[in-house]
Amino acid sequence: MRRRHFFLSCAPLALTAPDDAGEALWRDYVAWYRTRPDTDFNPRLSYLAELRRRGLSPGEVERRGRILESLAAQRRAELEPYFFDRTYRSSEPRFNAQPNSFLAQAVRGRKPGAALDIHMGQGRNAIFLAQQGWQVSGFDFSAEGVARAEAAARTAGVRIQATVCRHQEFGFAPSQWDLIVMTYAWIPLREPILQRIIRSLRPGGILLFEQMLETSGGEHAAPWLPRRQEVLKLFAALKTLQHEELTARPDWSWRPEPLVRYLGEMPAG
Repeated sequence: MRRRHFFLSCAPLALTAPDDAGEALWRDYVAWYRTRPDTDFNPRLSYLAELRRRGLSPGEVERRGRILESLAAQRRAELEPYFFDRTYRSSEPRFNAQPNSFLAQAVRGRKPGAALDIHMGQGRNAIFLAQQGWQVSGFDFSAEGVARAEAAARTAGVRIQATVCRHQEFGFAPSQWDLIVMTYAWIPLREPILQRIIRSLRPGGILLFEQMLETSGGEHAAPWLPRRQEVLKLFAALKTLQHEELTARPDWSWRPEPLVRYLGEMPAG
């Protein structure tokens, strides 16, 4: 599974507000979507096949397919949590379920403090940090991911503070964290939210960022993927401790990809 391409084919289309029939179609699709296994890589196509199995005519299936394509472009944010719910429910994760190796290296020998794991998923990094003595908070918009993180923390005998919410809803108070973890986080990098995150670091605190690079140059490129050398500008307020761009296997891909690793420190004073 490649996080890079999730919903990237959904270019915005001009569409008026859906009528009652369109709304009913969307609700039916979302309910069906939530039941799909994570091995279904094209749920919309599978849904149209389901409509044919229900006895709808080819013309009606085509008509509903056009409506659904437009609605998915407008309302894809509604599906994002359910996409990750499906992912985290899988008995065979399609991502690295172990702590991020760059994170493990970065905190080795560092005095623990208050840590925030942004888009924490099923808690692989949060639990690792708690085991090293950090006081860990985290959030994710996947209720399934947060539930699994809490269950895994109980099994490991550590405490974490996990919240189901989007980054727009989370309170990033100034000078709050000694460590912020952003590994494969869905944070739009060119919006003010990033500056709120940076300002929530305490003086001397560090921010760790790892993500695949945007190399397509496409008009509808994912806003959470940085371009080459861009992280140095995005995190210019921090002192760069480590920065590398390389080709390696990311935590969210089955093959080598261009990716960036960055570690920055909030200057004191």
